Amino acid sequence: MTHHRILVTAGSIRRASFNSLLARTVADELARRDRDHLLVSLADHDMPIYHGDHEAEYGVPATAHELAALLRESGGLVIASPEYNGSFSPLLKNSIDWVTRVDMGVLRDTLIGLTGVSPGRGGGVRGLAMVRTWFENMRLTVASDDLSIPQINEHVTGDPDAIVFDADTHAAIAAWVDAYLVEFDEYCTGRPPT
Repeated sequence: MTHHRILVTAGSIRRASFNSLLARTVADELARRDRDHLLVSLADHDMPIYHGDHEAEYGVPATAHELAALLRESGGLVIASPEYNGSFSPLLKNSIDWVTRVDMGVLRDTLIGLTGVSPGRGGGVRGLAMVRTWFENMRLTVASDDLSIPQINEHVTGDPDAIVFDADTHAAIAAWVDAYLVEFDEYCTGRPPT
């Protein structure tokens, strides 16, 4: 059975992360549409770097079990993924690696939406492409369209402690959320997206 809650998270826990702001903005847009959602910070699910000897000696961390349970109760997962050196963040990779040690199929019935913002001209598209390939190699379902916003420094306003996206960027995020929700609703009915 597919759950109708959408879990939203960022692949960064840096306090001033634009991708954390993106995750919060997506969650706000879901709230405006009265959609069941949960905004989760990976900072609340801290895990050691995965390796087999650590797992053999100490087992899977409780935080991985907690995050896996949240994912299991969600039919959607939206990730705001930063681009690090043309790829994606070790934090995101490590978190998924651990939760799949709890349950390899934890994301099997989940529609994954990929978003990202970047100060660079590419908008993080290389990193998003790698996340997509990674999930598709795991035979997971990824939404048709990614959201990528380049040169994000030019699209924010406000004080350093209260940065918000400008109106055009906010509109682009809202439009992406609408498109994701169309696909999500079709996914939840068991029909393939059109």
